[in-house]
Parts: sequence; C-alpha cells; structure tokens
Amino acid sequence: MIIVINKHSFLCLKMNKICYISMIFLIRCRFESLILYRIIFGYFFIVIKQLSRHIPYHHTMGDRHLFFGNLCHVSLESLRSYCEKYGSIIDLSINRDNESNIYHCFGFLTFQSARSTTQFMSKRPHCISGEEIFVKRALPRAAASIPERLVVTNRLVISHPTKYDKRSLKSYFQKLGEIRKFDYENGFIDFEDYDIVDRILLARPHYLNDKQVCVTKFIPNEKTMLDEQVDHLTSVTDETTFKVKYECLTKEYEEYKQRTENEMTILHKEIERLKEELSDITQIKLDRLIKNQQLFHNQLLQHQFPLADSTHAQMCENFLQTTATKKRKTTETNTNDDYELS
Repeated sequence: MIIVINKHSFLCLKMNKICYISMIFLIRCRFESLILYRIIFGYFFIVIKQLSRHIPYHHTMGDRHLFFGNLCHVSLESLRSYCEKYGSIIDLSINRDNESNIYHCFGFLTFQSARSTTQFMSKRPHCISGEEIFVKRALPRAAASIPERLVVTNRLVISHPTKYDKRSLKSYFQKLGEIRKFDYENGFIDFEDYDIVDRILLARPHYLNDKQVCVTKFIPNEKTMLDEQVDHLTSVTDETTFKVKYECLTKEYEEYKQRTENEMTILHKEIERLKEELSDITQIKLDRLIKNQQLFHNQLLQHQFPLADSTHAQMCENFLQTTATKKRKTTETNTNDDYELS
C-alpha cells in the first residue's frame, strides 16, 4: 500500500519525530523509570492513531481481490488472457467440486496492483467468450461480515446519522462517489454503483470532525423486501393508471378531431351550395336585364328609323347580342375570381 503524506499526516510525523528525539534524550540521560517509558510509548501510539485517521481515502483502497460470476462457459485460460490486459495477476482460480472435478460458475482473482483492480472495475461490463460476466470486489473476512461479503447493493447505512451535521455528512460521502439519494433521517445513502459501497467498506474506519462514522452495507430483510415490493407495485399501478388516462385522452382527441373534420366538410358543402344558388340568381337577373335592353333598343330603332331596311336592323341586333355575350363572360369571370378568393 502506498501512502502519500498530506499536511495533516506531516504534522503527525513532526510530533512523532519530537517523541523519538525525546526518547533518545531520556536514554542518554540514563532515566530508567518505567513510567516515563510508558508515557513516551503511549504518546507514540496516539500519534500513530492520529496519522491513520488522515490517510487519504484513495490510498486506503488497497484491495486487489475480485470475485467473478457467470463463468459456466468461460475457461480458465480465456479468463486469464482477458484479465492480463489490465495488469499482472498473482492468483487466479475457478472453484470446482473435488469429487466430480466439475468447475463451478464463479472464481477469484488477485491483481498485483490495486490500480489494476480499480481500472478493471471501471471498465464494466466485461464480456468473455460471448458471455457477460459478473464482477465485484472480494471483501476480506477481516474487513466485512458474511452478509456484507455476499450482498450486492448500492445502499449504504450510517449508524446514528443525526449525530453529524447533514451538510458535512453529505459532502463527505459525495467525495467518495456519486450519490443518487440521501436520506438523512433514516441514515440511507444510495450510490450510483455498488462498487462505491464496497470501496467505502474497505476504507473503514471513517472520521468526520474527529468523530468516527460507522457505516455498513444495507442488508435486506423480510420487512424491507416487502416494502420494496409494495413500492414497486405502487409505481407499477401509477404507471398503469397513467397509461390508461393517456389512452383515454388520445381516444377523446381522435373523436373530437373526426367530429370537427365532419363539421368542416358539411360547412364547405353548404358554402358551395349557397354559391351555386347565388350564381344562378345573378345569371337569371342578368339575362332578364339583357332581354329588357334588347327590347328597348329594338323599340328605339323602330321609332327612330321606321323606314330603315332590315339589314341595318339586323346589324344593330347582332351588335347588341355581341355586347350581351361579352357582359355575360365578364360576369362569369368575376364570379370565378370571387370564388377563388373565398
């Protein structure tokens, strides 16, 4: 394990140096009192304890062991060749039954460097021989209990969270990993990844403002599992209700749209009918007006030219008919233009 000295640990080392010099001074002065030696070694123990509190977090994660699952169709050689891409391997084994010599579907691996372990975990998911394998940190027996080694969860439990400041507590654990949910009253922290919880357990003990923060992995029991099932059913029910409401609203909108289109079609037909009636009425009035005009011109010609020949009368009548035809065409053109504008 590599330890990088920060400003806090540097201060502790200076205190340790003072203790060492004092001990040499006492030996030179030939003080043989056991009480003084006990005081000196007690002080030395306190300095070492303070030093261990201020070791940076990322240097305490020295675990190099991994657990693999879903290895039923993965050979030992293919697993070794795949994992050697991330660093040197000290030990690799796939569990098997000693009697039947049949390999089980899980195994353990030990990297030479903790950096290889962190890099391997950051590159998940891993696929070997077409199979996606499950991988997690193999927590040592000295660092975690049996349930903590077996359970895979992204929830961390804090003992007596109200003893600490809410903002400081959240800020401390945010530095260790991305938080999805923070429940201060119940002492639950949900992280984005289960590996963050395993790394926090490996880094125990944790200290916040010189107070030890006791953390454990969330171990589900019957009550919590029942509550999670109820929450899941509630969310499923809410989602189903939402889908039903959405389908009803969609159906109502389609019916409204169809009803509106039918009404618009009826209105267009009614408008076309009214235009035709108006056009017929206008044409009848125009024909009547032209006919009256022709009669008036004929009477006028007969009155002014009673002795004129029939040729002149026919020419005048042809001129009047041509004028009436032009007027009728002009009227039809205006009617069509009005229809296009409408």
